[in-house]
Amino acid sequence: MAGRRRFSAVAVALSLVALTHGQALPPGSPRPGEGGFPQPGSTPETVTDTQDFPFLPALPGARLVSTSRIHEPLELRSATADSEAVLAGMSYVQKTYERPPNQTATVFISVLRDGLFAAGWKLIGVTKLAETTPVGRRSPGEGGQPETVNVAADYAAAGRLIFARLSQAPDGPYQVNVADVGTEDWPAVLAKDCRLRPYSIQFDLDRPSLRPEATPTLDKLAEALKGTSVAPVEIQGHTDNIGAAGDAARQLLSEARAKAVMTWLVEHGVATATLSSKGYGKTRPVAANDSDLGRAMNRRIEIVRTGCSR
Repeated sequence: MAGRRRFSAVAVALSLVALTHGQALPPGSPRPGEGGFPQPGSTPETVTDTQDFPFLPALPGARLVSTSRIHEPLELRSATADSEAVLAGMSYVQKTYERPPNQTATVFISVLRDGLFAAGWKLIGVTKLAETTPVGRRSPGEGGQPETVNVAADYAAAGRLIFARLSQAPDGPYQVNVADVGTEDWPAVLAKDCRLRPYSIQFDLDRPSLRPEATPTLDKLAEALKGTSVAPVEIQGHTDNIGAAGDAARQLLSEARAKAVMTWLVEHGVATATLSSKGYGKTRPVAANDSDLGRAMNRRIEIVRTGCSR
């Protein structure tokens, strides 16, 4: 009808979120009618087990049922033939929601994808659904989707570094998983544990070239290593046990990746005298190599304080 304003699915959904929770969005945040989620603040938010993340509010009609803290990196995207898996954080918070019956996979993905993008998040991975089938038939993701669907993204602005994966099971709840990497105290981790595993340093598949997505993590690492209290460290490269080229290629790749990180750090102000690099190939796994997550945890960069044995 002429003159009638049309709203996107995400705008309608987010308007309902605001009405349902009776909350005003923070000043400067995208409004529901403008199609975005509230943006993370410039300082970390305090979120209790009974609260939503302010920047990832519950979808309309959903109910928060539990909050868990998972002490392992968050898997944002599984490995594919063209890219390695993406992990982030040393731990993450998982909030589980009972979803309304009409929240299909298609609605879930479109609302979250569009809302996160509009609020300044960078999309890392989104499950692709088949095109809508003719009227009267179910499309994949609308009752017949056999797999869990995911939307993963990161927010690197205003001094924040947050990674999130939102997942919905075919007939079950949906989950909001958040690794707030910006709040991790890396100098303290190095002082206490002698080593640090910044999993969100990403490389091109089977190559030592750093991906642009690794830059926020490298920036945080550089700041941590510039502190006067940080002892000299070894940049270690590690791989999984997969690769047709064999052990020698794994070893060379681990060495090249460690050197690439060290070179980046020196170019961004970390003193050369405080750094060294070494590759260990597949010889020091930290997880079983029988799953995507385990292999991704093994395929890593570690920062280890020189001479520290803890």
